[in-house]
Amino acid sequence: MAAANLSACGQSAQQTGAAIGTGVVIGGLFAVMVKNPGQVPTTTVPATTSTTTTTGSSGSSTTTVTFSSTTITVVTPGGTFVVQSVDHTGVYVGNIYASLALDNNDRAHISYYHRINESLKYAVGSIDAWVVETVYSSGDVGQYTSLALDSKQKAHISFYVPALSALAYASGESGSWQVTIIDDPAGGDAGYFSSLAIDPSDKVHISYYDWTNSDLKYATNRSGVWQTETVDGAGIDAGKYCAIAVDSAGTVHISYVDETNRWIKHAYGSLGAWTIDTVDAPAEGCYTDIALDAAGQAHISYHDILIKNLRYAWGGAGTYFKQTVDNSGDVGEYNSIALDSGGNPRISYYDATNSALKYAKFDGSSWIVSTIDSAGSVGQDTSIAVDSNGKVNIAYYSVGEFLLKYARQL
Repeated sequence: MAAANLSACGQSAQQTGAAIGTGVVIGGLFAVMVKNPGQVPTTTVPATTSTTTTTGSSGSSTTTVTFSSTTITVVTPGGTFVVQSVDHTGVYVGNIYASLALDNNDRAHISYYHRINESLKYAVGSIDAWVVETVYSSGDVGQYTSLALDSKQKAHISFYVPALSALAYASGESGSWQVTIIDDPAGGDAGYFSSLAIDPSDKVHISYYDWTNSDLKYATNRSGVWQTETVDGAGIDAGKYCAIAVDSAGTVHISYVDETNRWIKHAYGSLGAWTIDTVDAPAEGCYTDIALDAAGQAHISYHDILIKNLRYAWGGAGTYFKQTVDNSGDVGEYNSIALDSGGNPRISYYDATNSALKYAKFDGSSWIVSTIDSAGSVGQDTSIAVDSNGKVNIAYYSVGEFLLKYARQL
């Protein structure tokens, strides 16, 4: 599942960018001119080829940046990966909220936030070539993106619009998008931590956080029109770091943090009828993600900020088993979980101690932990997916290089 990517644990999720320079050079010749506003033209980016792509502006400044699209092969205990830069995201400090899904041909689809243009962007491709475009660029839009594909391979993206303090939704395919504002509370602020899933009938389900009321909220178009409701939050602060999945019966599952009690929670049900379990307490948790196996059992990854470990829980109906996946330093932020065809978990996450992208796989008896990328400060905003051959794909952010990056297992 591709989860929305988040601000650092313990920090406010309400972000503003800060310019820190005019550009970076990382050894290659792939140049991107960034200027704003307006739609960015669709651009095909072949590997190892030098190309000038996008133009657009932020205020009166223009920034030229350079990076290499050359692939790098990395051999790890968890497998061999090829790594490539996909797009430059602007030289502002902050998250890009990358979200990854794979289509029927195992092509990667990635939604993300461009920090200079303050726009929602979308990349499709693989290691050989990428098509990059702007989905929406009306004001500051595109934070907390979450992407899923329906049975017809149509893309669906939920995201937060800072310009409106609202939850929004885009659907379509390359070059043709429809954008809908779903929850725009009068005088309120909702749409943080958005996470989107598609049910077996191709209906959309979105979990998100209402900042004004400190509630976990849920939106769906299952009835044919958009409906929203509060799932949890009465008298408590609940809903940050939420993630959503839908099982084969259409039951919705949401993992999230109850900040008041410092618990990891799991809500499951449907509009107007929810059961809420406590998964781990006290957990001091954040950065949750959820995936479901064939039996509808929940698998939840999360970061325990008290012990600074990556944790994993699985179960349901009030019974959960928990274990520590990685305790080697401050690890587990920006985690994302997916299951292979055998129901074994695969988790991507950030190693804050070493500023690196890490990956953990369960082989049926133990966890195998690997470092995939450690070039500078890299590995935030991860999103993982397993392809039809059981190979792992990861989208992630290099904050040191201001790059959206992609790793694919060979």
